[in-house]
Amino acid sequence: MTSKGRVRAYLQFIRPSNFVIAFASIFVACLLAGGTMAVLAPMVAAALAGGMIGAGGMVINDLFDIEIDRINKPDRPLPAGLISRKSALFVYALLSIIGIVLNFFTSTAALIIAVAAVPMIFAYSAFLKRTPLLGNLLVAFLTGLAFLYGGAAVGRIDATVMPAVLAFLINAGREVIKDMEDREGDALLGARTLPIVYGMRTASIVATILLAALIVATSIPFAIGMYGIRYYILVNAGVNAVLLYVLWQLWRDQSTASLHRLSVLLKYDMVVGLIAVFLG
Repeated sequence: MTSKGRVRAYLQFIRPSNFVIAFASIFVACLLAGGTMAVLAPMVAAALAGGMIGAGGMVINDLFDIEIDRINKPDRPLPAGLISRKSALFVYALLSIIGIVLNFFTSTAALIIAVAAVPMIFAYSAFLKRTPLLGNLLVAFLTGLAFLYGGAAVGRIDATVMPAVLAFLINAGREVIKDMEDREGDALLGARTLPIVYGMRTASIVATILLAALIVATSIPFAIGMYGIRYYILVNAGVNAVLLYVLWQLWRDQSTASLHRLSVLLKYDMVVGLIAVFLG
């Protein structure tokens, strides 16, 4: 494999788009918590650290899922043989360690959260992912925790509680939909995800409840005066409209291709939600 191909494989491995979303989420969380140019270094360090730890989570998840990915996603670097298990383990350890070390430039509270997040991510990939719903909720919790982590980095966790709740709900719904998408490969390898254990209808109901709860929850910050009219307009036009489409399509077409498309839509809907919160 050429050096260019190797670089491309490693970039695919750590999922740059996820890194960017994690970095932006944490940086915005710092701003929401009152971060200014005076504390720019801790804010950047926290955002980089969160992105690194999250990227490490992608790597260890791929390591544990290599057999499943041979069926669901055979073009991924590990099942395709582009990266060895040993190299993947090294990349995971390096990213996680860098992510923790960067927190020596943030705060004690942020360091504690980062240190706690690494084993939680490992536990998810190792066994909780295959536990019905619990694994989905842990991933969603970790996503919400990123906002609390950003607040901790600048000393104001309380200001990031609402974004954390919204992030938890959209990610919980998305994780259930992703399990629905991967059901065939997961079933062949004995994974016990929600759609496999309780069926696609039950999984659809759970995803619907989570995303419907999110739609309701998005009005709370505006109703209590936390965010202004710009937030309310953008969150309804740019986030909730997409959520309603996702719910409609979820019950209309549950093919693997359709579920994948909905998962991607929700991923980018998070970015719009982040912008809405920031502008609010």
